Amino acid sequence: MRVCLVALVVSSVVITACASAPAASPTPSVAGTQAASATPAAPKDKVTLTGINSTELNLPTLVAIAKDFFGSENIELGEFVIGSSGTLRQAMIAKQYEFGLYAFVHIPIARLAGSPFKAVIELHDQEFFGLIVRSQLKDQVKTVKDLKGRKIGYTTPGSGSWALGNVYLKKAGLDPDKDVELVSLGGDNAVFYTALQSGRVDAIVSFEPIAQKVLADNVGVFLLDPYQPGQAKEWTGSDKAAALFLVTREDVIQAKPDLVKRMANVQKKGLDFIRASTASAIADAILASPKAAEQFQGLDKALVVKVIDHIKTGFGTGCISKAGFDAEMKIALDYKLTSGAITFEQFADTSVAGVC
Repeated sequence: MRVCLVALVVSSVVITACASAPAASPTPSVAGTQAASATPAAPKDKVTLTGINSTELNLPTLVAIAKDFFGSENIELGEFVIGSSGTLRQAMIAKQYEFGLYAFVHIPIARLAGSPFKAVIELHDQEFFGLIVRSQLKDQVKTVKDLKGRKIGYTTPGSGSWALGNVYLKKAGLDPDKDVELVSLGGDNAVFYTALQSGRVDAIVSFEPIAQKVLADNVGVFLLDPYQPGQAKEWTGSDKAAALFLVTREDVIQAKPDLVKRMANVQKKGLDFIRASTASAIADAILASPKAAEQFQGLDKALVVKVIDHIKTGFGTGCISKAGFDAEMKIALDYKLTSGAITFEQFADTSVAGVC
């Protein structure tokens, strides 16, 4: 911003000087006409975006940072705040933030609490949370039901990992409140890793990049991988689901409709790049950007490629799926993840991304 301001001041001085100089001819020069008619570029809208350290959630944003898709929409990403989703949801309800990346369950939870969250573009169209058990227990815990009496790590109450962890346990006939001990680990992937490695927990509700890291280091093994054929349908009732979104609030949509549209366009450009590129090319783009690469700190390119390859099929065009919404809302009601239902119209503003 400072550089732009200086440039504008200098331009103003030059134009003023040209205007006050005595004219050599009654016909203004071409250069003078162009200078006088030049319109300064509008200042970029500076935004803060929130999310958790989940590659499924963040990959379009990381691509957008690396490829400057924010800049192409005249937006400056001032800060990308990574934390635990339950805490960030409360902050967005309190209007500390205007835009966030969230799993499905946060929108009905917020709306039923009186805050009009709204999805504006879909970022992932299948459920992605898995279950990973400590390697030392792989011969003892071979099914989800075998987790009875075990400690299971997740992020925070009311989060996506909490929601799907509850779904998997209940589907297996376990009572999450009585048959297992759910351990809140927050939003730091390193805490997940050390908790599983040390035996503080016996299993984790997993997501990327922590999943590939614990697999690569033989710290854990998949008990349930929703990207394996048939697994998502078996455990959630549908191969496809409206899982992840760019979310804002209705008051922001009303006050800043153009900014909301441009923020959705940023994510759309990221999704288009992901679908058109190999996992290796996506990794190259992200790792070449110091800011984007921060979320893969400590991982080499080969592991980043594995992370992206594992989840790449879940990235769609950005349109918001009515069938996906219905599948997720059914899960939320069947497993009592929310206190009630909301409608598709309450859930999403489809004016930018469309309905599919």
